[in-house]
Amino acid sequence: MQKKVRLGLCLLFVVGLMGWETIQATTFLELQSTYLGNGWFQYRMNVMNDPFFTVADIPSLAIDFTNEIAQSVDAANWSFDVPYKGSCSWSLTHSFPARPNTQTFLVHSSETSYRLASGTNADAALILMSLHLAGVNPGTAVFGQTIVGYAIMPCLIPCRPEDADGSPTNFVYDLKLVPDIQINRLIQGDGGVNGVNFTWGSESTLLLQGSRDLHQWTNITYLWSYPPETEWTTNQSLSDYGSFFRLNLIADGHVAQTNLPPLNNVKFAAKVATKIGGPIITRVTGCQFTQGKVAVMIASQLGLPLQVQVLNGRGEVLKSQEVVPVTSSTTVYFDAASLPSPAFFQAVLMP
Repeated sequence: MQKKVRLGLCLLFVVGLMGWETIQATTFLELQSTYLGNGWFQYRMNVMNDPFFTVADIPSLAIDFTNEIAQSVDAANWSFDVPYKGSCSWSLTHSFPARPNTQTFLVHSSETSYRLASGTNADAALILMSLHLAGVNPGTAVFGQTIVGYAIMPCLIPCRPEDADGSPTNFVYDLKLVPDIQINRLIQGDGGVNGVNFTWGSESTLLLQGSRDLHQWTNITYLWSYPPETEWTTNQSLSDYGSFFRLNLIADGHVAQTNLPPLNNVKFAAKVATKIGGPIITRVTGCQFTQGKVAVMIASQLGLPLQVQVLNGRGEVLKSQEVVPVTSSTTVYFDAASLPSPAFFQAVLMP
């Protein structure tokens, strides 16, 4: 049996006159966990070429795993870490592979029963991420261009026989990092549909499309979002474009239509990241879990006050700590149980 879920965050929402449905957009990473029998588990990690990130490196993968007795990985640039309190973890030793890429990890447990880990409180698989945002990412105006973060993902893990939950032998989890564009309703006029009401968390430039069959889509117009909720209308009927409508993210911020490609030549490609010159005064260099805390490592300038922030996928600051570095390397700790998944970290200079 196989079970697949698409939890996390999806880019596109489609609304039709007969109802609405979601359309899969950019998947950042897919983790497939499979119980092979006799205590053997396979974890296949597919890192996708998500266009919202020009760099997306996964330096480590950890799995809540009990009674590990053997393990292997199909790539030479991954090393197995010393097991710690019922977990199995691997670290990338060198040369981040180009995306898309697939790595397969095999782990053997003395337990021959299994369950689906919840994906909370590190009860599952955990990846660390080092990301460079593309210009089209809606968080670019809030995040720094380079951020680090983590995500916790449900997966199959070994357990005692009494804890087995009857899950299928194969489970696939899709991780999406880009927030939802949610169309709330279509606006009806005298000539049919003449607008959309939607929710989007940042000022962005979007493309409205229409379809008759959910397969062929026609570009209708560019429009701007005004968070948290936007209502866009026109004096022309949209019904000629079909019965289904969706929104695509084009760019962060309000871009004038004169600076956008013609509607018949729209390409959904990420902008090339621009290297910013000058010395880096402060930046997040990594994060790791340790004894129920998330340790966030900062490269900083001695005596320069800064604020270390925890952000969600919408770029909203959830928590922060102020620190005055006494060395060029500073570590700040956050309570792991109080953080979302995924979570991102950045360091900003105090005014």
